[in-house]
Amino acid sequence: MVVAPKNAFAAWDEQINECLPGLKASFVRLRGGRDRIRAALSEDPRFSLLTYQQLMRLPDIVAQHIAQHRTFVFLDESHRIKAGVGAASARATIGLSHLPVGKLILSGTPMPQAVGDLLPQFLFLYPEVPAREDTVVDLMRPIYVRTNKAELNLPPVTRTFVQLPLAPVQAELYQLMRLEVAREASALLDSQGRQAFRSMGRSVARLLQFVSNPSLLASQIGFAHSDLLAAVLAEGEGPKLEYVMRRARRLSREGHKVLIWSSFVRNVEYMSSRLADLGAVFIHGGVDAGSEEDNDTREGKIKAFHDDDNVRVMVANPAAASEGVSLHRICHHAIYLDRTFNAAHYLQSEDRIHRFGLPPDQKTVIEIVECQHTVDETVRSRLGFKIGQMAAALEDSSLAPDPIPIDPTDADAEDPEEYVTGLQLEDVKALARDLGESQT
Repeated sequence: MVVAPKNAFAAWDEQINECLPGLKASFVRLRGGRDRIRAALSEDPRFSLLTYQQLMRLPDIVAQHIAQHRTFVFLDESHRIKAGVGAASARATIGLSHLPVGKLILSGTPMPQAVGDLLPQFLFLYPEVPAREDTVVDLMRPIYVRTNKAELNLPPVTRTFVQLPLAPVQAELYQLMRLEVAREASALLDSQGRQAFRSMGRSVARLLQFVSNPSLLASQIGFAHSDLLAAVLAEGEGPKLEYVMRRARRLSREGHKVLIWSSFVRNVEYMSSRLADLGAVFIHGGVDAGSEEDNDTREGKIKAFHDDDNVRVMVANPAAASEGVSLHRICHHAIYLDRTFNAAHYLQSEDRIHRFGLPPDQKTVIEIVECQHTVDETVRSRLGFKIGQMAAALEDSSLAPDPIPIDPTDADAEDPEEYVTGLQLEDVKALARDLGESQT
């Protein structure tokens, strides 16, 4: 039984046929509600797939099946349970840990935020072994295997930062917004309440939205600076969005397919519509899985990007498309309109076009677009710290971000789930410090 995000189901179907062709086997997908899942399990399928959400809704049925049948349980993208017993899906998963005859956890980013992310994953494997933050890395080391990119002989990624100034009125409104967020961050550090943390996440998301695409704030009723926002919108789409649109068109003219990332659903849909003449398709959490023959499904959009020469651009949300998608055979250029504090989303989204199977001379280019002296720089600093911490714990130097030269005079620079920023307490401290300072 494989517990995985629904985004990864197609990859499991593909890999079982590729790796074990002699079995002529397939996965039974456990979905459709209580009665249908109970009926499917009554057949005792050799291979089954279900999501963490389904397991959370039906832990009794799944537990009963595993107790009555010798079952090996895989947790795919096991960092999904990093919240531990504080989250319902993680609690349901850990609650099964005493039942399987064997267990395996799989994750390319097992500690996307901090060392403590490993604790629930280790607890699933060894509920009888006490572990703490200061011991869990040493406990994990003897029981994990990792094949890094150097061992796969993958050609290195070429990463570039494109730094742009805010538009003049946008910069004026940004100063007001960042001071408000800085005050909220300082207050949160004093109270550390759960509701305050959620409110802070929304405020940080709003700041990231404004820097990437000011028009995203236009629909927010009661926005405190509506008159100034109207003046910002009169300036245009914003420097980041204008750059990404222009860059995607240039790359398409040069014969490249382009993958564009944004963490905001409305950005994803907007950029796709603006690039409709390039056949752009999009994926976010609202796009359902389904048949490759249906152009409106996730699989249909991926197939079109793969196979149709007229589909030059894919726009995607890392929360929905950073797992279970392989685009490396046809796309070698990705552009990030924005990033969040979620290191797992960032690392895994990069790997959609940089993974095993690339020829040794293939150049993979990642462009990260930032606005100078904004929250983008705090995000970059915190992601670098988190990735470096994970690289040290996993003894995988390939995770450490390469030094990236920043050249503001670059020629191109001139021309259904709740949104999650990946915010943690240390990120809030960095925001309170950085946003509270004078930024010019």
